[in-house]
Amino acid sequence: MHFWGWIQSVASNASSGVPGLANPYFLVGVGGAIGSVLRYGAGRIAAISVPGASSLLVTGTVNLAGSFLLGCVIAGFGGNHRGHPGILLLGVGICGGFTTFSTFAMELADLMHARQHWIALGYGLGSVLSGVVGFIGGAWVVQRWLMG
Repeated sequence: MHFWGWIQSVASNASSGVPGLANPYFLVGVGGAIGSVLRYGAGRIAAISVPGASSLLVTGTVNLAGSFLLGCVIAGFGGNHRGHPGILLLGVGICGGFTTFSTFAMELADLMHARQHWIALGYGLGSVLSGVVGFIGGAWVVQRWLMG
């Protein structure tokens, strides 16, 4: 069994015999908690590893990584992204908790308030485009190399 087949099997069978684990809210909640902790950890690691690193760089990197991972997850489950337990846990939960649209929006608002309009425009467009490219790249990697 290939890697994604194993992940699908584990995700599909995770709730067998254990009441409540199949609840979509539970799966999304647990995944969201994990993703949020990972997001906080990524920010802390960046602050220690690269002193003075711009929060824009950290947020952009986290969102790019999360988009790439979401592309991997969606492709790994064959595009079945409607209610599958693995998608709820890994995609909606972990990737959703890891990425941070609200921080992205706040940073854009801060740049606009500081009258750094060109930087805001570049950051906004760059973040959206890199997120889409990251998602497509993640899906391509899984389809090309892991699902062969």
